[in-house]
Amino acid sequence: MRRILTLCYVLIWTAPVTKAEDIVLLKQNEVSLRLSPEQGRLGLTVSDGETIKLKGKIGVRASEPFTPCDGGVKNCFMVGDGMLQVSTHLDYGFTIHWSTNNTRTEFEDCFDLDPFHWYGGPEQIMQFWPIEKLTLINFANVLQENQHGAVIEPYWLNSAGAFIFVDHKVPLFISQNGDESERKVCFSAKVTSPYPPTRKRVTLAYTIGIKENVREAHLHAVKDFLGKPTGHPNYKIIERPIWSTWARYKRDVNDEVLRAFAKEIADNGYTNGQFEIDDDWEDCYGALTFRSSKFANISKTVDYIKSFNFTVSLWVHPFINTDCVGHLSVARDRGYLVKNFEGSDLTRWWNSAGGKATHLDFTKLEVREWFAGRLKSLQKNYGIDSFKFDAGETSWAPTISQLQGDEETMPNVLSEDYLRMCAEFGDLIEVRSGWRTQDLPIFVRMLDRDSHWTLFNGLHSLITTLLQMNMNGYTMVLPDLIGGNGYHNQKPSAELFVRWLQANTFMPSIQFSFVPWDFTETKFSVTEISRKFIDLHQKYAPHIKTQMERSIKEGHPVNAPIWWISPNDTIALTIDSEFLLGEDILVAPVIKEGATSRDVYLPAGEWVDGNNGSTYKGPIELKNYPAPIDVLPYFIRNSGSANLVNVITILFMITVTYVGIPV
Repeated sequence: MRRILTLCYVLIWTAPVTKAEDIVLLKQNEVSLRLSPEQGRLGLTVSDGETIKLKGKIGVRASEPFTPCDGGVKNCFMVGDGMLQVSTHLDYGFTIHWSTNNTRTEFEDCFDLDPFHWYGGPEQIMQFWPIEKLTLINFANVLQENQHGAVIEPYWLNSAGAFIFVDHKVPLFISQNGDESERKVCFSAKVTSPYPPTRKRVTLAYTIGIKENVREAHLHAVKDFLGKPTGHPNYKIIERPIWSTWARYKRDVNDEVLRAFAKEIADNGYTNGQFEIDDDWEDCYGALTFRSSKFANISKTVDYIKSFNFTVSLWVHPFINTDCVGHLSVARDRGYLVKNFEGSDLTRWWNSAGGKATHLDFTKLEVREWFAGRLKSLQKNYGIDSFKFDAGETSWAPTISQLQGDEETMPNVLSEDYLRMCAEFGDLIEVRSGWRTQDLPIFVRMLDRDSHWTLFNGLHSLITTLLQMNMNGYTMVLPDLIGGNGYHNQKPSAELFVRWLQANTFMPSIQFSFVPWDFTETKFSVTEISRKFIDLHQKYAPHIKTQMERSIKEGHPVNAPIWWISPNDTIALTIDSEFLLGEDILVAPVIKEGATSRDVYLPAGEWVDGNNGSTYKGPIELKNYPAPIDVLPYFIRNSGSANLVNVITILFMITVTYVGIPV
């Protein structure tokens, strides 16, 4: 039976406090953390001078007297068999650490969402931005397919310049805007599924960081917690499109389809990109061998695709289905599969029924070497250049998973070890999940988008997910396919396809499966408009690469929310339909069906209209900015950096010449 702690208003002291009502008062210069009795709990207030940065309640589930620790240890208290310690382990920050060896204990601390805006949090299928609108109910902080939780960092950042970062060894559950957490975010720690029952202790440890504004607070978190990428993806797949078979053909692929698609792309004037062979090429799922009935001449097919200067990427995954008998037998005999605590290795994924698949255990070095060796054989035998590594979420493995290594990092360590193995295959690869892997110099792809307009996994979510990933430290973002995946027999309209491409233009890379020439019966030329924006992306590709290099050096987002350049602007802090490339290009895509104009907000600065050369002095709202189907609203800021201004001026001159505006 789980022991629930809810802190009573019973305080026993053996030492004086700074004020009669204070339990703890810690200060670093003007920054202070105060704990004091409040409504039967401990109220937390973090301030910078007179400005309150964060408020919350500590020990929400404690139920026994609260007494100072033995030995006169400062800022240390016992609550039953649980211990609370408050300390200053870094500049402009405080650490709160609950711990107990009683694994039936649950700790929970909650923080007020109001009056601030909040950023960070998990990737979600309904990707609100800012995230104070998000609802989470007992959400386990593990990588999971549930609601698209493929990028998970326990990071909450607010508009006042405070952040909360929870330690990666906490068995963490998050509740926000639920029945018991309305207008609050609550972090709880408990040893229950999907965390292993063999854990020896329960900890709830997190750091609260404080800076003068939200931008500086985020850079503080990057420095001490999130980290920076160590490199960037290959310039080829930044500058040139990736062409996938998936949305257009789904599993109906073979030698003939691949050849025809590659020729079709080249005949329409697009070469020198990356060609991706997606699902259903294997003999069986997990075999990693080409099915001869579909790919009898795959070596010649790959050579043919490469004749158009494409690199060739191949879709792979971490599963072996039970009908893949020979390969499954090898993996089972060698102990290469994840098992749950009942000893079963059976699971499910989207290409299997329940109990008809298994998952490789990448926490074992020998499994990583075996899997990587088989991939290298594909490269050697067939000329495959790279891989699209799918899945990676821990929830696909049998629950509760028995894994190798530190049990306090389980189950997420399964994903981390998988992703780090993937990254060894170079800078042309892509993955789709992330946990403590911001350092990897590879693209992290958004999960599959649906072919519609809304925030619920549609076009709008392309922008909010871009911001969510960047503000969690995953700055090398690979947006999903232009127009979405066409699931549920809902293919994109010509209008949605064009607006999606426009929204994607100033993001790091462009991926196609549905293609511009698929849309012929339209009132406008999809092929001509698409060419315009593919060319525009290519012209700005050097600037995208520059922003990636800055992210590597300084930890800045590549595509930031617009408040990044105006962190005290109360309007900018709320915008969810615009984004930046670096600090000097603001993009405001049209994301509403049938719209031919939109309102655009420009923060402080001097802005040049990328479409017509007009200048604006921000902050300013441009009402009903004209945006017919062939127009993407974007603006270039004169930041005072001579080199950047010169680069942007040259690119602007090329762009306006292309669209026929006199320079």
